[in-house]
Amino acid sequence: MLPDWTAWHDDWSAPGATASAIFRGLLALVVLLAAFEPVKELNPQLSWREGTFGFRFGRRIVTPGARAALASVLVVGAALFTVDLFTVAALVVITAVFTVLAVVYLSQEFAGYVTEEDDGTKKFKVHHHLHLLGMALLSAAACGVVALLEGHAMEPRIVTLRIAQGMWGAIAAHYFVSAVSKVRKRGLRWPDRRLFPFYITLFARYRAGDGKSVEEKGLPWFLVRNPNWGVLLLWIALLMEFSTPLILLGPGPRLVLCACLVLFHLSTLWLLAVDFRENAMIAAVALLPVPYLADSLTSLSLAPLPWAVFAVCVVLSLAFDDRIYPFSNLPMFAAAYRPISVVTLRSADGSVRYDTPKYAHCPTTGLSREYAAAESEGQGLGEFLERVRERTAHQNPPLPADAFLWAEVVDVTPTGRVVTSEAPLTRVQPEARAH
Repeated sequence: MLPDWTAWHDDWSAPGATASAIFRGLLALVVLLAAFEPVKELNPQLSWREGTFGFRFGRRIVTPGARAALASVLVVGAALFTVDLFTVAALVVITAVFTVLAVVYLSQEFAGYVTEEDDGTKKFKVHHHLHLLGMALLSAAACGVVALLEGHAMEPRIVTLRIAQGMWGAIAAHYFVSAVSKVRKRGLRWPDRRLFPFYITLFARYRAGDGKSVEEKGLPWFLVRNPNWGVLLLWIALLMEFSTPLILLGPGPRLVLCACLVLFHLSTLWLLAVDFRENAMIAAVALLPVPYLADSLTSLSLAPLPWAVFAVCVVLSLAFDDRIYPFSNLPMFAAAYRPISVVTLRSADGSVRYDTPKYAHCPTTGLSREYAAAESEGQGLGEFLERVRERTAHQNPPLPADAFLWAEVVDVTPTGRVVTSEAPLTRVQPEARAH
C-alpha cells in the first residue's frame, strides 16, 4: 500500500501539535528568506562559469516569468508545509525548487573565489552560504519520506519529528566535515596567528572597493594588532565544530551547541564580515525546543535515524567535495598564506575610490580574481583591461575620466604582522577618451 502523501490532519489539540507547526513554519520561513537573494539577483544579463548547470540552463530560469513561477511555488509549498497539508510532498517540492535556485545562483561567474594551494596551484571554490540549508532540506525531505514508509502518514507529530531529525543530522555533519577538512589540510596548525590579521585586512580592502565604509577600530582591529589572541578564538571554533555530533544526543546538547553555532556566525560576521546568515538561521531553528517530544515520542527521538543521516552526509560531503550541491567539504581559511592583490577603481592619485559593483558590474573580489587570473596566465593587462573597459563603457552615470585601476598587495608575516603596498596599474579609459 502506498503512503498517504495527501493526508490532512485536524488534531491541532493533540499534545505537541502547535510546537510541530511552529517548527515547520520556522523552517519554511528560513527557506523563503534564503531564497530571496537568488530570486532577486538572477537576471538574463548574468555571465556564467563554463560547464556549470547555470551555463547550460540558466538563461531559461533567470527570466522574470520563470523566477516569479519558482518563487510562487516556494511560497505555496512553504504555506502547505507549515499548516501540515501535503506535508512531505510540499517539503520535497520546496527542496527541489530551492536546489535549482541555489545551483543556478552558484553558477555565476563571480559566485566564488580562488584559493592557492601550497604548491602554487589555484582552485576555484563556490560560495558556501547556501550549502548547509540545501543539505538540511534534502535530509529532512528524505526523513519525511522514511516516516511515510514507516506508516506514520496520519501522525503529523512523528512526521515532523523525522523531518527535524534529518535536519539535525545534516547540521552536525556539515560542521564536523568542516573541522575534519581543516585538520586534514593544516593539521593542528590551522589555528594560526596570521589568520585574523590577514583576512580582516584583506576583507576590509574588498569592502572599501565595494563602496562600503571601513573603520579600523574595535575588536577586529585589536586582533590585527594582537594576533596571538586570535589563536585562542580559533581553537574554540575548531573544537566546537568537532563537537557538533553531540547535537544528536538530545535537546540539552542541541540547545547548547546550536546556540554556540549562532554566536559563531554572528562573530564571524562582526570580525570578518563573512555572512553565513542562512547557517545561523537554521542553527537557531534547531536550538529551539520544537518539535515537542512527548513521552510517546521519546523512543523515536533516540532512534538511529539522525545518526544515519549524519554518517551519510559526512561520507558524501567528503567524497563529493563541492562538485555536487549541496554537499560541502570546505576547509575555510586553510589556504596557503600568499600575497593577494586587491584591484579597485580609484582617482589618479588614489585618494578617491569608485564603487566597483556600480561601475564594473562585479564585486571587488571578482575584479581582483580576474586580474590574478590574467597575471597567472601570462596575459598581462591587455585582455583584463579590455574587459573592464567594456563593462564600464556604457555606465550611467559614467565612470570619471580620471579613473585608474589600482592594485594593493596584502601580505602577512609568520608573526602575524600585515604588510601592504599599493600602486596604480593603468588608466581605465585611453588618454584620448579622458580629454
